[in-house]
Amino acid sequence: MIEGQFTKQELDDLIWLEQRPCGCVVSAVVAVVEGEWKLTTAEEASQHFHHTEGERRRAAQAGLTSVPVVGLQYREQFRDRWYCNLHAQDAATS
Repeated sequence: MIEGQFTKQELDDLIWLEQRPCGCVVSAVVAVVEGEWKLTTAEEASQHFHHTEGERRRAAQAGLTSVPVVGLQYREQFRDRWYCNLHAQDAATS
């Protein structure tokens, strides 16, 4: 799967994840919502997650990255990565 070169079937099943450098998932969005948006690149996903240039700059400084995955890959590899051991305490106290 090459970013920006997805088949229609892949794009319809695509989820963009935003991850911390440790691999924690911070946020997620489906790539296509008919009549609303179609996110085919990491840059488009980042703009969706972070609406202003300042927000995108802070996300980049924090090491956040946008990663494309298909639904099955999300369920098998990423569903349980919303918190890692590094951030579990932060989540428990939030």
